[in-house]
Amino acid sequence: MRGSRRAFTLVELVIVIAIVGILAAIAIPRFIDIRSEAYISQRDGIVGAVRAGILTTASKNQVAGGSGTFPPNLEATWNGIVGGTLSADGTVCDTATPCFELTVPGGYADTNWTQTTSSTYTFTAPVGSGTRTYTYSSANGTFQ
Repeated sequence: MRGSRRAFTLVELVIVIAIVGILAAIAIPRFIDIRSEAYISQRDGIVGAVRAGILTTASKNQVAGGSGTFPPNLEATWNGIVGGTLSADGTVCDTATPCFELTVPGGYADTNWTQTTSSTYTFTAPVGSGTRTYTYSSANGTFQ
């Protein structure tokens, strides 16, 4: 008697493939949601760091004998300045032109952020519909 051959039947293989397909149909949308949530969390972390930096700068001004004034803007120099005015397309925050230099040590280089005016920044998430604009007010130190 020959040794018995053991193998999967075609029905068993089809059932396994169907189960894997169902799991993939459930997991892939959830994975996309997780990426979108990660970008939003990243944005919220940067906004928190900028807000903390604004308060830290105001505190340093007060300790140095000043009135505790908020920084006039968030940049050491305005990014995207061409002939004294901001370029029309704004400036992407990258390693060549990091944003938030006065409030975040070394600035922040992330191409998801764009400086659109001297006090306005836009965050665009690469996944999902996550575009949000923040405006800095040196009068009261808000970044909203």
